[in-house]
Amino acid sequence: MKKENWLVIIAGVLVGVAALVLTKLGNPANMGFCIACFERDIAGAVGMHSAAKVQYVRPEIIGLVLGAFIMALAGKEFRPQAGSSPATRVTRYSVSSPSLARKLAKTRRAVARSVGISFTG
Repeated sequence: MKKENWLVIIAGVLVGVAALVLTKLGNPANMGFCIACFERDIAGAVGMHSAAKVQYVRPEIIGLVLGAFIMALAGKEFRPQAGSSPATRVTRYSVSSPSLARKLAKTRRAVARSVGISFTG
């Protein structure tokens, strides 16, 4: 068997074990390692829906994103590519769309709360 095939098999086993461990540690039995479920919970946490049971910033997603970023840096594959002046675009959209500015502020607060940071002093 080729090396790539073994890597895929090992990755599949690791994801399966992660799902079992997450379920054992408290994730609902029907969730395990469900990316769609995690995304739904984060959408609720930033105010995109009002179902109270699923309004939670999932630490698994934060870990996946940070892990992917670190692996890209370690593998020298990270190449940030932004258009001209991304800060200006964010500022312009925040000013032109107050609802977007509120959602961005909610997201910032939700992420900060999930890692224990308080902006209130």
